[in-house]
Amino acid sequence: MVPTPRTTPRRRQWQDWAVVLWPLVLGTVLLLPLLTRPGHPLARDLVFVPRQPFTDATWGLGDVAPRAVPLDSVVATLTHVVDGGVLARVVLLLTLALLGWGAARLVSPLGRTAQLVASGVAVWNAYVVERLALGQWALLLGCAALPWLVLAAMRYRRDGRASDLAAAVAWTALASLTPTGGLLALAGLVAAATPHVRRLATLVLAGVLLQAPWVVAAVTGPAGAVSDASGVAAFAPDTDSRFGPVVALIGLGGIWDARSEPASRTTWFALVAAVLVVLVVVLGLPTLRRAWGAGDTARWCALAAVTAGVALVAATPWGLHAMTALVESVPGAGLLRDTQKLLGPSVVLVSACAGACAARVVRRAAGSDVAPLATLVLVMAPVLVLPDATTETWPTVTPVEIPADLHEVADRLAGEPGTVVTLPWRSYRSFAWGRQGQTSSDPLTRMADADVVVSDSLQVGSVLVPGESRLAADIGAVLERGTPADLASLGVEWVVLYPDDPDAALVDTDGLEQVVDGEHVELYRVPGAVARDDADPGARALAVWAAHVVALLMATAAVLVVASSRIRARRDRDAEPQVM
Repeated sequence: MVPTPRTTPRRRQWQDWAVVLWPLVLGTVLLLPLLTRPGHPLARDLVFVPRQPFTDATWGLGDVAPRAVPLDSVVATLTHVVDGGVLARVVLLLTLALLGWGAARLVSPLGRTAQLVASGVAVWNAYVVERLALGQWALLLGCAALPWLVLAAMRYRRDGRASDLAAAVAWTALASLTPTGGLLALAGLVAAATPHVRRLATLVLAGVLLQAPWVVAAVTGPAGAVSDASGVAAFAPDTDSRFGPVVALIGLGGIWDARSEPASRTTWFALVAAVLVVLVVVLGLPTLRRAWGAGDTARWCALAAVTAGVALVAATPWGLHAMTALVESVPGAGLLRDTQKLLGPSVVLVSACAGACAARVVRRAAGSDVAPLATLVLVMAPVLVLPDATTETWPTVTPVEIPADLHEVADRLAGEPGTVVTLPWRSYRSFAWGRQGQTSSDPLTRMADADVVVSDSLQVGSVLVPGESRLAADIGAVLERGTPADLASLGVEWVVLYPDDPDAALVDTDGLEQVVDGEHVELYRVPGAVARDDADPGARALAVWAAHVVALLMATAAVLVVASSRIRARRDRDAEPQVM
């Protein structure tokens, strides 16, 4: 059989480069201080240190819920190769670009304008801005992997090729660096592969195995299996806008943290955004249906509707009641307390619908004098609807210089036995040397090669949401009725004090032996500390490490299969005769 002739691949045009560069441009604007200033990001949940050591907590073997498993092990590995500050700049920019490129890939049959608009909406919207302002870049990475894994899973459902299965597994592995990303990935696999039972089962089994690191750590760990239900109301969708959380959610906003909400979303911009989202979905879906087919369009709609529906239900009084009952009774349901994060699939679908609407407008305006202006307005529309995005992202991503005495304390604690407690006792703290007005999680938990314990209870407004760590709860109870010297009975051998904290003067250091007296950090030894008796830690460690190995082998094998299939396809293509 004579091979089918093919034409010589055309060179990439400037419009193609525009599609590639536009998400990078928007991401650069959102991250500008991080990309132009020295230092390391240290605000909210966005904490990168020069070199993150491997500790028990890295693998999920600590006393807290494994919310950053296996993410911490991946970041620790990469910071042994490149400085954490460099890693932060590369990873955050590529995360935003990957999200934009994925949205552009979904609407590629509709033309370049559709791709530009879709990628722009994907990068520049309230959901991305609010999560980035909160420092939750790993959640955005899970969303960025979503369009790619769903596309690969859909191809596998249709054709059953091993390369498509491997691609879906590889993208699922990337999304599964955090538990929430893993749950979104599993939802995407189910939506993409339904109703082909055998291929659906294969994808779901692979997806479940990729969740093994955090699932095994959570099941075998000492942290409480059931989260505190007070967090349901604290983390429910919210907004300072007079239009309410439902309107905010429809406009892809509505985060529970008021400090992460752009000021424009507390005004009529919130209503405009919600109306525009409804319009682009209503007008864009028919175009997407013709480009994707009825089945795949229905699958994307189901994925977005189910996940967004949970967030919308949580914004109602009866929904809050139902969610509270779920969290109180079902282990692991605490992952659903912050329901606004489930809008990730909706962000992808709305972006694609926006691109489809742009394609319709451009097609109707083709050849007219207003066509260039219409294209410009469509491409810039996300920025026009959310003009103050950078006022929220820049304070979070602005890097700071980590003081030398914090490095000194981390070096002193390296490899030391016993538990380290940081005071004043709280989960998030502000530093005089950090970004003024910004709080952050404690950087010492990522800098010190030691068992560092901080409070895992979170203050949300006037509500204190208790954490799951039993050791942290015991430490908090001792500090309430005694002094840091009394922590010796809990195996606490070291106390780190931040003297620039407003409550540092209330910490009683009597009975402690000072080891480091720094301007920004003080280190004390707790005399008479008694080592904690952990029940069979070896068995737990073996199970957790085995889970990591399984996930790593699966991800590595998937990447190798994808790479080999790409190489083989390129060789076959080059061997075919070309029509000039």
